[in-house]
Amino acid sequence: MKLHIFSKTLLLAALAFFSFATVNAQSDAAPVGKAKMSEKKHHHDDQIAKDLNLSEDQKARFKKIDDEYAAKAKEKRSAKKEEMARMREEKIKAHKAVLSPEQAAKYDEIMAKKQAKKETRKKKKTEKKSEMKDKKMEKKEEKKAIKEELNKQ
Repeated sequence: MKLHIFSKTLLLAALAFFSFATVNAQSDAAPVGKAKMSEKKHHHDDQIAKDLNLSEDQKARFKKIDDEYAAKAKEKRSAKKEEMARMREEKIKAHKAVLSPEQAAKYDEIMAKKQAKKETRKKKKTEKKSEMKDKKMEKKEEKKAIKEELNKQ
């Protein structure tokens, strides 16, 4: 009987411990998406500069090189998007060539609905990005104001 009570107590204690640990682990808000990637990149760049003992001139040149390659990558992604859009148009034309006039009209309706849904999602995403940017700017302004206030004192 005592063994049964002891095992229940031990089980409850373990459950409480792991529940508490899980709640605490989830309370830290980690940066997400591009913000997290950007934060990691800056840390990585700083670490490389420190490890290599780069001069200010070398750091500036490294940054210039990184910016140039980022622009090239962006250009490539843009070209790829254009190519994919062209291929989608070709696919749609090929699909329509197989369909009867009635089916083609229905197909156009379906594609228009899909496009409208896509535009709605894109608009929401843009609005959310804008809100996040505004919040970020507000935080920066608050920090700046606090620093200025501390400097006055």
